Amino acid sequence: MYVDKLEIISVGTKYIKNKEKKNQVINHHCCDDGILLKKILPLIEAYDDAHHETHSNVTITVEFKTE
Repeated sequence: MYVDKLEIISVGTKYIKNKEKKNQVINHHCCDDGILLKKILPLIEAYDDAHHETHSNVTITVEFKTE
């Protein structure tokens, strides 16, 4: 299966001027070129290794649209 659009959003806590702000977008990556479905899991694992040093809650949403 081919995925037309992929969007990865990291949500977590930001610290701005010593103030804690929860549920803020930390990283946002979007790919309009598409990707094969079987390549998404290795991509997510590599992204997690690069951007998250601690454990965090992860939500993956898949949306199927028919035209």
